[in-house]
Amino acid sequence: MSERDEIDVKARPAFFEDLWTPGDPWEFETSEYERRRFERHLELLGDRRYGDVLEIGCGAGAFTRLLAPLTDRLVAIEVAENAVERARELGPAGVDYRVANAMDFDLAGEGPWDLVVLSDTMMYLGWLYTFSEVSRFAVQLFESVVVGGRCLFGNTILVDDTGLMTPWLIRTYHDLLRNVGFEPEREELFEGEQGDEQLQVLLSVFAKPRELVVRT
Repeated sequence: MSERDEIDVKARPAFFEDLWTPGDPWEFETSEYERRRFERHLELLGDRRYGDVLEIGCGAGAFTRLLAPLTDRLVAIEVAENAVERARELGPAGVDYRVANAMDFDLAGEGPWDLVVLSDTMMYLGWLYTFSEVSRFAVQLFESVVVGGRCLFGNTILVDDTGLMTPWLIRTYHDLLRNVGFEPEREELFEGEQGDEQLQVLLSVFAKPRELVVRT
């Protein structure tokens, strides 16, 4: 039985609760690498202001706090309640932090969105759900974004990894967003060092085109 199979659907929030106990398991708030990575995220998005924004998998809000000044309304969701509690404590007060599973979140009903942020999130959805379920999620995500709106996809790649961060797997999620209709505006590999580990992040700013291209 795989590790994924051992995590019952109802127990999945508890799994992420454990990751965030104690807080900041990935050193988002203290790492120089993470600071630079989030700053680059912001630079790619910073050429405009956004009305309604959704951040999926906000953790304790390290990137949320940087993003908030660019938005009129920012909804930030995270499945781990203790991470959301920490995010609320750190602010800013105007962010609508919620405990929610992305797969159950009403994307259309809560939107439409001018920007959706997915930073190191798709790999966990792909781990816990079937590819068919993640594909339907991607379609709903695309449909919930306004024409001309954006989706920021940022996912860490480990070159020698055989798990969640395998290069071909991360690029599969990237291509899924393209295949449901998003068009890439900007793409790059952000590189850095975290401890003794060399990391790459596939960074893509996707846009919902004004003329829908049906891919066959």
